[in-house]
Amino acid sequence: MTTTKLAFFCLASLSLTTSCVRTSTVVKVNREGSGEIISRYHFSPQVTALVRQFEALGPEVGAAIPGGNFGLIGEIISPDQESVEADAGNFGEGVVYARHEIGKDSEGWEGYIAVYEFDDISQVRIDQNSLPGKAKTFIEASGQGMGERKGGSLQFSLEDDILTIQSSLAEASAKEVVNGEQLAKAKEMGMKPSEAIQMAANTTEGMRAGFFVRIDGGIAETSAEHVTGDLIIMSDAEISKVLQDPDFGEFVDEAMGNPEGIELDGIKELFRKIEGMTVELADEVTVRFK
Repeated sequence: MTTTKLAFFCLASLSLTTSCVRTSTVVKVNREGSGEIISRYHFSPQVTALVRQFEALGPEVGAAIPGGNFGLIGEIISPDQESVEADAGNFGEGVVYARHEIGKDSEGWEGYIAVYEFDDISQVRIDQNSLPGKAKTFIEASGQGMGERKGGSLQFSLEDDILTIQSSLAEASAKEVVNGEQLAKAKEMGMKPSEAIQMAANTTEGMRAGFFVRIDGGIAETSAEHVTGDLIIMSDAEISKVLQDPDFGEFVDEAMGNPEGIELDGIKELFRKIEGMTVELADEVTVRFK
């Protein structure tokens, strides 16, 4: 899920001034091309507490609030097996549900971890546009749309002991930074984009989104820039830190003044400086198994 979609989901669902959701997707690849996808979704204590308060008041109360289908939010936080099984289709052909566990993360955020299995990594696609469980149903029920699909993706190929990862995460994130519609809205409000971003940052404390590839057995060598042990970081963003970074605010203000003058290379260079953001800038990464 993209940064924009994460922020929108929080605002559209609860209009809170607190954090909302953190998510990560880890693709674990074995030498022969099989593996697992571990998908995590956890929601802040403020969100879960508010959902339960409204659920306790009954469906009539929720229905009276715009976007207030709190029953659906509860199903997103604690999905049934059928819903989690259906999400296997978000990851490509041949990916099947293995198991899931509902519970809290180390900081007390409630949600779930889902594990999916695959036999052929070349059939796997990790798409930022994918939404888990009932999230898409909730957003549509709120009368909102997710707009044009602009999120990035990861695709894979394996030859002998070389795994190749094709990534459009950096390019998609760059396009998200210079979002003409968002810049226009800020201008209509008489605000600098950096000022609007600072307001949005207040709603995103604790939010995080990441995509990772874990190489089973270890890495002999790789062209990836961000590696920790056997884990390759393709994208990892602490949303509040990103939005509050002064370099980021300065950049989007410049983009509003001259959006046509912003080049992809300049945005990628910005990503190297932003606090709270790690992203693989290469379109292609190779990894050799140990």
